Amino acid sequence: MEATGFLNETDPRPERVISDQDRTHRLVATGIFELPFGKGKPWLGSTGGVVGKLISGWQVSGIFQGQSGAALGFGESILYGSLKDIPIPNSQRTIQRWFNTDGFERASARQRNWAIRTMPSRFSGIRGDGMNNWDLSVIKNTHFRERGYVEFRTEFINALNHAQFTAPNTTPTSTAFGSVSGVSQFPRIIQLGLRVVF
Repeated sequence: MEATGFLNETDPRPERVISDQDRTHRLVATGIFELPFGKGKPWLGSTGGVVGKLISGWQVSGIFQGQSGAALGFGESILYGSLKDIPIPNSQRTIQRWFNTDGFERASARQRNWAIRTMPSRFSGIRGDGMNNWDLSVIKNTHFRERGYVEFRTEFINALNHAQFTAPNTTPTSTAFGSVSGVSQFPRIIQLGLRVVF
C-alpha cells in the first residue's frame, strides 16, 4: 500500500491505495542437474578417449520466474455499475478484451470537466499481465588438465517464448480501451558462450 499522492486537490490527506510496485505473488525457482554420463558417473563411467570426453561433463539448468501483474487504474472515469464487474475470468481474457469495458462511459462529450473523484486510482483485483518465464541452459565442461577445462554453454532466454504483454489501455474514451497493444519482453533469445579456465 502507499499514500504518496492526493486523489483530489482538496483532500485533507493522501490517498491510501495499492502501490504501483505491488506484485501480489512472486516465485523464483532455479536448479541445475549434472547428467549421469561419462567418467566417474553411473552410466558409461568407464568410457575413455574422445568418446568419453564427448559424453562427460554435461549439465542442464533452469530459472523459472512467475509474478503477478501490476494493479491498474482508470483515471477520472465514469463507471455505471460495480467495480466487481470489471475483472473477467482468465479463461475469457484476450488481448482485445483484457477486462470488462461495458460499464464505463465511453463518449468524450459525456465526460466530466470537474468533479470530486471517489474512484480509487488503482485496484488490486484488476491487473496487467504477469510474468511466466523460463530461462534454460545446456552446459558442457571438457577437462584437458587436472585444473583446466573448457566450458561451452547454450542459453535459451525466455526458452518457451511466452509473450508478456504491456498494460492494457485504461482510457475509456480511447478506441483501444481494454485492449493490449504491445509486449514487455523480448521473444526467445539463444546465445552461445565459450570459456577456457586454466
